[in-house]
Amino acid sequence: MGCSQAKIEPEALTPDDARIIRETWKMVGREAYGEYGQRLMLRIFQKCPDIKALWQNPHVMNNTNAATTTAGGDDADAPNTANRWKMDLRNHGSKFFNSLDDLISVVDKPEELFKMLHDIGIRHKGYEVKTEHIQAIVDGLNHTMEFGLKDKWTDNRQKSFGRLINIIVSRTNRALTGNEK
Repeated sequence: MGCSQAKIEPEALTPDDARIIRETWKMVGREAYGEYGQRLMLRIFQKCPDIKALWQNPHVMNNTNAATTTAGGDDADAPNTANRWKMDLRNHGSKFFNSLDDLISVVDKPEELFKMLHDIGIRHKGYEVKTEHIQAIVDGLNHTMEFGLKDKWTDNRQKSFGRLINIIVSRTNRALTGNEK
């Protein structure tokens, strides 16, 4: 079963959106990036199981030894595969949240934001990421933020982040597909 792909069109962010996004982001706190990131990645795998196959590619796993990342590896010195998997998920999720932090820092500067998203799309194209994989972050991020912020994840916060995520998905997908219109 693959990912479902809903068509999302980007919306412009208002100054109020930028303010809400920044205020909300401060609530997350850098110390939570690993935990939030791991939750995000697990949710993405749950909603889009075919993404897991990308993670068995050592190139995607930051050039780590394939024996440490796939079941059946026979490297006696390799860390426990399950622990390695959790570590890799947490590390990549943390990278995602650090990248999101960078994007939020320029949320009110569309040209910089779009350039960063283009670069992210080009980098992920090399990992064979597809547009439906990028789409999977919509649900995953909403789920993660709702879980982490609980009652502080209000409708207004969700709507503002939703508009930002729509832009992230749209602009990243443009770079993945080469459709830079």
